[in-house]
Amino acid sequence: MIPKLEQYATYVGKAQIRKLKEEAKPLKGRHISHINSVATGGGVAEILNSLVLLMNTAGIKTGWRLFKASESFFQVTKKFHNALQGEKINFSARKKRIYLEEIEKNSIMNHFDDHDLIVVHDPQPLAMIKHLKKKQTWLWRCHIDIKHAYPPVWNFISRYIRQYDGMLISMEKYKHSNISIPNFIVQPSIDPLSFKNRDLSQKEISRLLWKQNIDSDKPIVCMISRFDKWKNHDGVLKTYAKVRKKAKCQLVLMGSSASDDPESLQIFADVNHKVKKMKDVTLITHHDDFLVNALQREAKLVYQMSLREGFGLTVSEALWKKTPVIATNRGGIPLQVIDGKTGFIVHSPGQAADATLKLLKNPKLQEDMGAAGREHVKNNFLITRHLHDYLRIFNQYLPAEK
Repeated sequence: MIPKLEQYATYVGKAQIRKLKEEAKPLKGRHISHINSVATGGGVAEILNSLVLLMNTAGIKTGWRLFKASESFFQVTKKFHNALQGEKINFSARKKRIYLEEIEKNSIMNHFDDHDLIVVHDPQPLAMIKHLKKKQTWLWRCHIDIKHAYPPVWNFISRYIRQYDGMLISMEKYKHSNISIPNFIVQPSIDPLSFKNRDLSQKEISRLLWKQNIDSDKPIVCMISRFDKWKNHDGVLKTYAKVRKKAKCQLVLMGSSASDDPESLQIFADVNHKVKKMKDVTLITHHDDFLVNALQREAKLVYQMSLREGFGLTVSEALWKKTPVIATNRGGIPLQVIDGKTGFIVHSPGQAADATLKLLKNPKLQEDMGAAGREHVKNNFLITRHLHDYLRIFNQYLPAEK
């Protein structure tokens, strides 16, 4: 069943739904499309799977185009992704050529003559604007922290960013002083009606965990992140090794790969090698939103100890399910984890281990943090607030048709 806007009133109230409908009215008759590089895997695809449907149910004709490219292209854009988060790379003429050739191919295959506004997500399709006749508003939505980007890569991509009418970023601190186009702050969100976040009964949770041979009687601590070097699986494994010396528990690592991230297979191989030497660690690699839902509900706590982070929506997913989060202060994580209230901000595996033991030994603290986390997400990080942000920006660029 496709969720209707009215169904979200359960979480945000009828007044907020009425407000969204009013904001959507001036955009009826307009044609909008989002462009990104993957349909599944990663937070961007997950957001678009909900947001595009919700825009249509609100009466706005909204499409979603996928950028199709070779494995070589995604190897290059993964390097770009790392460089934009501060890593030095060998930025060769070959990499530029591969990137620009695939950009040109996709520009030929996509046509937007009858569109009023295009939202391009992240660096992969960014340069399409170079080839397409710009008859409408183009916005670039950047989901990562580019504040300290590697200069050669930044100089290359920023020439395309400047051709856009506006740029959407997740946090004020991600603004770049040498980008003069309008910047808008739009924080990501979760969908409470999605398979990953909707309510589950205890019977459903137990059945899903039983299928994975996970013993619910032993306390679960977990990490749910794609296999990416910035997600810091190694830090979580070091934390768990320290915790196991003082408390009985089990670690569940669940992750998958996005098709635009060819590095992930090597990261998985490294994690798998280390896990084989440890006790009571379960490694799950297939994508299953219901299983993610069950794990985040059953776990005593969730780790998100990223070294770099755009926003980290897995944090809000866990908090929504009343599960405290132990995390680093990277990217948008501190907006979600209020230290000492919805979880703990830590700076080392040792601190993470201490925070873990504190939660495992104090069920009341788990409960209080869980309740605070749920309320925090409800007030700040649900899809309805995300929709409001987009409608506000769209209305600014697209005045009502007469």
